[in-house]
Amino acid sequence: MILCFIWLATMGAMVIMAPLGKHAHLYSALFVFGHILMVLMVWLFPAGLTSNRALAGILALGIFARLIFLRYPVANDVFRYVWEGYIQNLGFNPYNYSPLSPALAVVARGDLHAIWQQINHPEFSAAYPPVALLLFRMLAWLHPDPFFFKAVMIGFDIGVMIILMLMIKQRGILPSRLLLYAANPLILLYISGEGHLDIIQVFFLCLALYLILWKKSPVTGFLMLGLAILSKYFALAALPFLVNGENRTKSLAVLIPLVLYIPFMDAGVGIFQSLSEFGTNFHYNDSLTVLIRYFFGDHDVFISLGMLGICLVWVYLFVHDQLRSVYLALGCLLVFLPTLHPWYLVLIAPFLVFFPSRAWLYLQMAVAFTFPVSAIEFNTGVFQEISWLKLFEYVPFYGFLLYGLFRNGFLFQDKTYAKPTCISVVIPTLNESKSLVRCLGSLKNRTALNEIIVADGGSIDGTPAIAAKLGARVVKSPKGRGLQIREGVDSASGDVIVILHADCMAIKGVFKRILEKLESDPHTVGGAVGMQFERKNSKTMVIACLNNMRTFLTGISFGDQAQFFRTNALSASGGFPAMMLMEDVELSLRLKAVGRLAYLRKGIVVSGRRWSVYGFAFKLMTVFHLFPRYLI
Repeated sequence: MILCFIWLATMGAMVIMAPLGKHAHLYSALFVFGHILMVLMVWLFPAGLTSNRALAGILALGIFARLIFLRYPVANDVFRYVWEGYIQNLGFNPYNYSPLSPALAVVARGDLHAIWQQINHPEFSAAYPPVALLLFRMLAWLHPDPFFFKAVMIGFDIGVMIILMLMIKQRGILPSRLLLYAANPLILLYISGEGHLDIIQVFFLCLALYLILWKKSPVTGFLMLGLAILSKYFALAALPFLVNGENRTKSLAVLIPLVLYIPFMDAGVGIFQSLSEFGTNFHYNDSLTVLIRYFFGDHDVFISLGMLGICLVWVYLFVHDQLRSVYLALGCLLVFLPTLHPWYLVLIAPFLVFFPSRAWLYLQMAVAFTFPVSAIEFNTGVFQEISWLKLFEYVPFYGFLLYGLFRNGFLFQDKTYAKPTCISVVIPTLNESKSLVRCLGSLKNRTALNEIIVADGGSIDGTPAIAAKLGARVVKSPKGRGLQIREGVDSASGDVIVILHADCMAIKGVFKRILEKLESDPHTVGGAVGMQFERKNSKTMVIACLNNMRTFLTGISFGDQAQFFRTNALSASGGFPAMMLMEDVELSLRLKAVGRLAYLRKGIVVSGRRWSVYGFAFKLMTVFHLFPRYLI
């Protein structure tokens, strides 16, 4: 409660000292302090409250804070919103007429003269999509006042909080996480304070996610996504990650809002003229595109789009939690933008409730390093980027991103797992009498092993008898590797299960390392082990390197890499996939959806018989064909 009052006092001080350019250094300190308090409030949130009471209390706090910011002076962008809405009601198409157009001179000298004087870049016509413009038109018809426009933006913001409450309950995460949005100083400053339109996009995007992912209302959901895209085009990056085989036809509802272009069609390609100008010739507070411009010069736009495309394809192929996919896709988009105004980060803010990334939480706070730019503009009227200050924004940001690749990048975790004590090994077999002896021999005298289960699919070469003689417990199963493994997993008693193929041998110490990894990281749900072939040559070394690299970078492993997992995490993921083929890839995807996967270097030696039997080239092409096809 004390933290809450201190945070409210900090937010109140930000309002009193407005605008931020007036006292930039002190304002930066308040802004950063507000973020620290926000994180502390999440960390120290009372555990005894019910979910409904906690969410209601956070919502009330968020609404109260937004009302405090009502008196904050609006940004210059809001004056353009009012202007473009007003001239539409006079019959002018804002895509055709910039605020400096001679045809609008009478309007500029009229009732809106004070607003017209404060419009940024008055030489450009409208760049906003039609949903935003039509909303401006309606609001200007009701009351062409900047503070009225801002009040409506606050209404959208409160709507986002309500949708996030519903999503939190459906996702089953701690209600305290709502504070990462409701008490976020970035949201309060740039939405409730300055009144930027980005919140319209965020509202429709969150509503679309809720309808598509939880309410199973794809038509209405994709309609909302279409409205999000036509509020600000950034939301387009979410579209590919929400379409799947079940909703592909219904996803065409995303096209319905395109009819909103009709009132503006007389502008032709001019609809995108200003947007193109801003996207290609303007840059501010960017990071990766600075380097791209330095190395590629005039080709920077195409290179940036190409690199963004590669990142989006990577997310599409290797991340199968749709909410997480959308979050990562939007994050990729933001880092490749040539202009990243602080309020653009509002787009990523709702996702931090579910994926509280250290990197993005830091970057939201670190936009305080742009405040000196506002101070110079406030005192001189000149808007000029201070490039060296971006080092303090982006060096830690990308450092945290890299840290998240190798360690857990989330600041808060919802679920932790107890320390494991024993391992069950499950080996699927079908006429493996020759290979099984060596495989089981590599498991002798392993103190970390609780049991060895051979799941046989109907061998006729004596495999079950050999397995029993060598100390393994044999379970019978219908033929099919995934079916057999599932049978073995269901009968296992260990709290960790390792899947080992019969043509693989475990290197000494690997099971101890698995237990140590799971003991040291209670958030890790499973993983895989690095593999090498028994017969080493250039071909097998390349295959092993590609396998290990794929697992290290994506978390997706194959069956000959000793996949391991906690049994209770497997239950949370929906159980072992009883599939005839690609069960190893599906297992990886299911486990990735419920927690973090680990990669342990070295530990498994593979005979390589499959590569010699089928031929190296044929086997390689089969893998390259089936693996991406299954992911898609």
